[in-house]
Amino acid sequence: MFVGTILHYLDHSLMDWNLKDPLWLDVDDPRFGKMAELGRVVKVGFVSDIPGLYFHKRYKGSGHPFYEAVYRKAAKINKKFVDVMDTCIIK
Repeated sequence: MFVGTILHYLDHSLMDWNLKDPLWLDVDDPRFGKMAELGRVVKVGFVSDIPGLYFHKRYKGSGHPFYEAVYRKAAKINKKFVDVMDTCIIK
């Protein structure tokens, strides 16, 4: 569960915050070009939040005792990260 929700969300959120334009990735680099191509696809297709969800997907405000307890503890460490932490993989 830790890898599937917490680390997965961090991966996507940090890419969203740090890579504003997927064209910044150098697909012509001889060593890392293929990874840059994959990074471009991930950035444009799987990083931004999906609009129109019919359920609550964040730890914050979930109303579930487990998720709320995790949120409170994690908020003491880094509130910016935990405020966008997802309870499930949906993107």
